[in-house]
Amino acid sequence: MPDDSKLDALYFIDRYRYNCPYCNRRHVTYAITWTHFFDWTYNKRCLVIFVKCESCGKESMHLTYGDIVSTYNSFNAKDIDSQIFYSVPSSFHVIDERIPAKLRELLDEAQGCLKSNFLTGASACVRKIVYELARLNQAEGAKYDERIRNLKKQLPNVEPEYFDTLLNIQQLTSDKVHEDSYDGWESRHLKILIAALVEALHEIYVMPKERERRRQEVLDLRNKVLEARNSKQETSESTNQQTDNPSEN
Repeated sequence: MPDDSKLDALYFIDRYRYNCPYCNRRHVTYAITWTHFFDWTYNKRCLVIFVKCESCGKESMHLTYGDIVSTYNSFNAKDIDSQIFYSVPSSFHVIDERIPAKLRELLDEAQGCLKSNFLTGASACVRKIVYELARLNQAEGAKYDERIRNLKKQLPNVEPEYFDTLLNIQQLTSDKVHEDSYDGWESRHLKILIAALVEALHEIYVMPKERERRRQEVLDLRNKVLEARNSKQETSESTNQQTDNPSEN
């Protein structure tokens, strides 16, 4: 049986279906609501495309240097996604609202900077996320790596590999992020760091609430079963009493 799960990581499945970044539904139908060419530079034109999810009604924006609309019928998912260089939301899924707003804003900015190849901005946002995460969890340490190690100790339920990934990028050993002293993080390193942060934040803020929600669902189901059983027993006992004491009727 073929495994097409890789399509879940794309925006567009084909010319009819895509993975909505807002309602997080897979393979829903969409419509192109508006397109427009504008001049990116003096001799380069860019196409902006607005796509509306036909499930939740939200619109996302996509930029491409290619004219994917005029040859749209012949495109598959790989063709569409490979020609789009920037999308809003910049991440495939809107960042979960259970993650603190400050961290969501920085993460979205880091992903946007990386999409546009603004590596200094993305690097500063990544480091700022760690600082804010350390502050929220009262992690100790004067430097980046000290905070990461302290967070790792404080959050044992989070996979330690995520924190190890943040520590093992050599470019992160310096606290310099200003233009005249910037060490030059590469795009591939930033992608790894952002992915690790996304997973770590999900483990810290989303998964505990998801576990609690599922636990509560199980408890609610159990209570409904117990209530139904008790109600049935009460009805049975009442019927038996009426049978045993016919003179009372």
